Amino acid sequence: MSCPVLTSREIVEDITKRLAELNRNLVSDEFEESLDYLRRFIDLKIHRYKTGSECWTWVIPPKWRVREGYIKRGDREIVSFRNHPLHVMSYSTPVHKKIKGRELLEHVFVHHTLKEAIPYEFSFYHRRWGFCLTQAQKKDILEEETYEVLIDSEFLDDDLCVGEYTVPGTSDEHIFFLSHIDHPFQVNDGLIGAAVNVALAKRLEGQKNYYNYTFLFGPESIGSIAYLSHHEDLIPKIRYAAFVEMVGLDHPLILQKSREEQALINSYALYAMEKRQGVGKAYGFQTVAGNDEKIFDGPGIGIPSISLTRVNQEGRVKTTAPDLKEGTPALLPPYVEYHSHLDNLGSVHFARAAQSVECLYDLVQVIEGDFIPVRKFKGPVFLSKYDLWVDWRTHPELSKKIWWLMYCLEGKRTAFQIAQELNIDVEEIYNLLNKFYDKGLIAKERIPLAFDR
Repeated sequence: MSCPVLTSREIVEDITKRLAELNRNLVSDEFEESLDYLRRFIDLKIHRYKTGSECWTWVIPPKWRVREGYIKRGDREIVSFRNHPLHVMSYSTPVHKKIKGRELLEHVFVHHTLKEAIPYEFSFYHRRWGFCLTQAQKKDILEEETYEVLIDSEFLDDDLCVGEYTVPGTSDEHIFFLSHIDHPFQVNDGLIGAAVNVALAKRLEGQKNYYNYTFLFGPESIGSIAYLSHHEDLIPKIRYAAFVEMVGLDHPLILQKSREEQALINSYALYAMEKRQGVGKAYGFQTVAGNDEKIFDGPGIGIPSISLTRVNQEGRVKTTAPDLKEGTPALLPPYVEYHSHLDNLGSVHFARAAQSVECLYDLVQVIEGDFIPVRKFKGPVFLSKYDLWVDWRTHPELSKKIWWLMYCLEGKRTAFQIAQELNIDVEEIYNLLNKFYDKGLIAKERIPLAFDR
C-alpha cells in the first residue's frame, strides 16, 4: 500500500468526494468498494460475518442488490431508480404489479420537513417494499388511478464487512474511534466521520503512543455488534470509544457524553474542544444522536463512549410544539438535510471537517499525557533546592497553586483532574509534574482501567 503525503483536509475531501455517490447499503457491493478505497490510505483489515450468523441477540442480514425500480402511470414515469437510487427504499423486497394509487400510497415515504427532498428510508430486518418521493411527486399519485410498480431486487447470502485499522501503542489497552459508511448518497450522516477518522489515523502514525488506537469502519450498529461479539476478549482492554459523524456541518463541535458521566473521556473531550475552538458544550448520553457509541457503551459492555458532532443542538430543541403538551421538548432532525438526498457534497464544510481532525488529535494528546502522580517526598518540598520555586511576589497565583499541588499527589487523582481542581491549564500541569518527576519527587502511575468506571 502506498499513499502520497496529503494534508488532513486533502484526505477528507478525497475520500468524501470519491464515495459520496455510492449506494453504500448495509451489506452491498458498494459498501465493500468503499472499504477497498480506504485501503489507499490505511492498511485496513476486513472482518467478514456471514449472512444468518448470530452476533449476540442479532443476526447478520443478507446482501441487498437492486437493479431497477420505478413507478409509472401509463407510459409516464413518475420516479425511477435510474433517476436517483434513493427513490427505492433500501432493502425493499422485489415487486412488479399494477395497483391503485390508494394502495401505492401505503408504500410511499416523503421527507417531513423538506418538500424537495428524497428521503432515505430503509427496512433492514422487516421485509417490505417502498418508494421514497418528494412531496410534489407524492401529490402526483391519485388514489383512483392505476400504477405500475417495479422493484427488481434480490437478497443474497454474503458477508457483512467491518474494516479495522490499529495504530499500535506500547500497552495492551485500546481507544476506539468509530464511524459508519452505510448511508447511501449521504455525506454528513456517516461518511464524513469515516473520512475524518482516516485522516486522524494518518496523523497518529509514527507517533509513540501508550494506547493502541483502533479505527472501525462498518455499517451502523450491526457492524459494531458483529465486531464486539467476535472480540469479547478485547472488551476488557478497551478504555474508551468515540463515535465521529456530522462534523462537516457549519457549527462548533459538541460533545455527547458517555452513559457514566464521571468517565474521564468526557472531560478530556470537553477540554480539547474548548482549547481548539474556544467553546465546548456537552449534552447527555443519547440526547444528540444514537449511533455505535450506544453499542460500545451498551448493556454488558459498558465501555465509556462519547459522540462528537457539529449538530446545532440548542437550535434543535423546541420547548413547545402545536401537537405536544406545553413544555414538552421535541427534537428536530440533527440538521436540515438529514436522511435525504440533499445531504450531499454541497452541504459539507470541509474546513470544519479538517478542524475536527485537529481537535481529535488534541484529544489523543490529552489522553496520552494523563497519569496518576504519586508523592515520593515527605513534608513540603524545598522548591528552591529543585529549581521549582516561583517568586510569590511576581507570580502569586502560580506560587499558591504549586504549593497546593503538593497536597494533591496521594495517588487519588490524575494529573488532568488536578489541573481542573487547581484551575491550571492541562498542558501546564503536565509540564510542571514532569519537572517533579525528573527531580525524583513523584512517581508516575498509569491510570487503571477501572479508575473511572
